[in-house]
Parts: sequence; C-alpha cells; structure tokens
Amino acid sequence: MSRARTLVLALSSTMACFQPSAPTQLFACNDDGTCPSRYTCDQAFDGPAVCCIPGALACPTLRNPDTSCSKGGNGQSYLRDRDGDGFGNGSEPVIRCARPVGYAATGAREDCDDTNALVNPMTAEGCNGVDDNCNGDIDEGLTRELFVRDEDGDGYPKLDAGVLACAAPPGTVRALGALDDCKPFSPSQHPDAGERCNGANDAADDDCDGTAIASRYLDTQLVSEPVRFPCVVPNARGVCVDGVLTCSAGVQPVCTSLRAPSLEVCDGIDTDCDGVLDNQPGCGGPPALVNQANLRYGGGVVPGGTGLFDRCQKNRISAAGTNAGGRLTGTRSNSDVSLVWWVEATSAAGWDLSAENLRLRLAWNASGTMPSATRGLWGIAGTGTGEDGVHPVVYLCGDADNDLVRYRWEQAPTSFKQNEGSWSGLLHLDPAQPDGGFVLGLGSGFDTRRVRRVEVMVRFVGSNYDFAMLPSTGFVK
Repeated sequence: MSRARTLVLALSSTMACFQPSAPTQLFACNDDGTCPSRYTCDQAFDGPAVCCIPGALACPTLRNPDTSCSKGGNGQSYLRDRDGDGFGNGSEPVIRCARPVGYAATGAREDCDDTNALVNPMTAEGCNGVDDNCNGDIDEGLTRELFVRDEDGDGYPKLDAGVLACAAPPGTVRALGALDDCKPFSPSQHPDAGERCNGANDAADDDCDGTAIASRYLDTQLVSEPVRFPCVVPNARGVCVDGVLTCSAGVQPVCTSLRAPSLEVCDGIDTDCDGVLDNQPGCGGPPALVNQANLRYGGGVVPGGTGLFDRCQKNRISAAGTNAGGRLTGTRSNSDVSLVWWVEATSAAGWDLSAENLRLRLAWNASGTMPSATRGLWGIAGTGTGEDGVHPVVYLCGDADNDLVRYRWEQAPTSFKQNEGSWSGLLHLDPAQPDGGFVLGLGSGFDTRRVRRVEVMVRFVGSNYDFAMLPSTGFVK
C-alpha cells in the first residue's frame, strides 16, 4: 500500500489509526529517520534507511523477536564507532544481523578514544602527552626534555620546574642552556638585550645584570654588535652616516658614527665623508703638484744613459739640486747626466692613481748655461745614443725603487730638446685611453693604488740648470 493511500485512510477514520494488516515490502524512512506506527527505521552500513518490522518485514540489521536473522543465523557483535576512524568503543557493543551505520566492522580493534579520529590502534605515537596508538603507554619511544615558560616570547624563560615534553608546548622554550629572564613579562628586557638609555633604576635593568648602567650597551653596540641599534647620523655624509645609538648622561640616546672619515680611494665609496665619490686627492692624486704645503720636492742629476732605467731615480741622484716648491736649480756634475725633478706624497698611504681615465698634465719652463754646440741644453731626442735620448720620461714610484710604472715620450718632433725653453704634455695613466704621446713601458704590473712619488726626467747637456714646473701641473680626472 502506498504512503499516500495510507495517509488518506488515516484521515477518514474517526475512531482509530490505520494499521497495515499485511505489510509486504520495505519503504524508505522519512527524512527525519521516522516511520509509521509499528515500523522501525533501520539502516545497514552500505545500504539505505528503510522502514521494517522485525519478524514480519525483514530488517537489514535488526534481529527477529526470537533473536534470529531473516537470512539465517543469530547475528554478530559490532562496536560503536562515533569518530568514524574504523575502530569501535568496547563499552558499546550490539548484536546485529549486519553492520549498522555508525559501527565498526566485525572484528575491528577497540578504540581507546572514540571521540578523536586521530587516536586509534593504527595511529603513530606522537610526542604530545597522549596515548595516540591505544597501547596503554604515552609517548613511548620518544625523548622528552624539560621546557620552561617564556611568558613574553623573547626567547628567555623564567627558570622554574617546567614540564617534560618531546616538543616545546606553547609559551615555553627549552630549559637546557637557557638564561633566566629577570623581567619575564617584558620582551625588551633579557640577558642579551643590551642596556638602553632609559634611566638608572632597577626597572630599567634591560640586560638583567643587576645594574641599569648603560656602559655595557655602549661597548656592545660599538665593538661587538654594531647592528643591534642602528641609526643614521644627522648631517653626516658618505660612510659616516652609518651610526649606532649610544648613551649620553645615561638617559639620552645619541646616534654616534661607526666610522671616521678616511683617505679617499678609488672604490666607489665616499670614505672621506665629504659627499663626493672618489674625489681627489685621495682618488686620482692632487690636482696641483706645485707649491703645495703637504708635498715634498727634490731633484738633481743622475748618471746618464739611454734614459730608460729599470728603477726610480730619487736614490740615484749624484748631485742634488734645490727644489723649492716645484722649481729645481743646480749644476751638472759630469758630461753624461739626466736631470730629475720629483714630487712626493707626505702621507704613508700615498696616492691612488687607479681612477678611470686619469691623466697627468705636465708643463714647465727651463733654462741653462753652456749648452753643447751640437746638442744644445737638452740633447737630441730619439737617437738613444751618447748624450742624446728619449725626452721626457715619467716614473710613478712606490715604496721601493723597483715598484714603478714608466712612461716615455715617443714623438721626437714634439719632444723637449736642444735649447727649447718650455714644454707641456698630457700623460694618460689609464692604459685603456689614448697615449697622448707617451708610451707605457717597464714596470706596468705595479699597483698604482699606492703611488708615493712622481719623477720627471730629461736629458741635460749644459752646465747650470733652472727647471720650473708650472702651476698647471697636476692630475686631471
């Protein structure tokens, strides 16, 4: 009989509810899991929920009143599986003809916690203080250690009894090697915080050393850990802008520069803190080499030859002249000499002449007495014999005589020769640039970042000489 027909008959009766006299088939339970009177809603694990009558209309799981099953036998025992993990609660068994919904399969092992699907006999034991695999032991086979509270989360705990666990419980840190936090509720105060400029009282003991004096803060920041409290130094330039907070009078933070200005070198960094990168004289040498108070001058005559010596000439001078701020005067001592004028840096660092496209401008006036009848005062350039030679020759010298780079003027028609009274030229120190008349020669492997001296050498054939470098002489970038 259909449910609709049953409902019509029930509504037409005024004395009693309709009761099916001879039920013949199963039908679906209502959405809320109910059935008409006398019927029971029953559902097997792998089937639909149906209305049935035990003993009269076969139920999927329920036994007949005589405990028999419609398909034979007396049923099997099933355990309640509330968390759906496939393992049943041993305290909630039922005997049914088939596995009911919400129950574990026949023969399933017992679940020690039927409210947590992650706890059952097949779960791997975790270090969490729970018997995850239901074998009666907690955290077996796992190493537990002591963890202590870190209330403020700064990594430094209050050392107390703590708790044993395999991993740090929330709000704790490992006790082994931990330093006691004197201020467990202040994340800015702990043994490695560094004392700050916040007053000389116990509450301001930032580093937990028993005192609020900020001297340790000063030492820590400037010596061993300069990045702890970085700052920008007001009105500073170049590398001097990098600072660190230090204390003034114990309570006032001051931004102190970490680095002092140093000699500028050709490194792309403003090391002298003047706001200009790689500027002279540190990078590129002095723009002016004549009449400068911070330079040394000297010169004289050296034994002659071809003029292409394999060493710097300062220590070869046999008859020194007088070099006053760039003007060299003196007397030749023999018939075969070269005249050397030199200028030298007074600082130990010397000059960094590695700047790209750096040039040396040379200009002088010179005169002498008793010139040679055939060669004049300065000889004949380009022959390389006797008192003739290459004019001029420039040496860049380091600390040792054999630390050098040598350049020679190769164009005889424009060389300084005979009785000429002046000469000028532009020497390109960067080998990648046009030579300007000079040719790079011996000693080209010398490190030009540490040049101490510049020497200019010309042949001299006369007697008394007066060799004056002009103010335009200097390095040009």
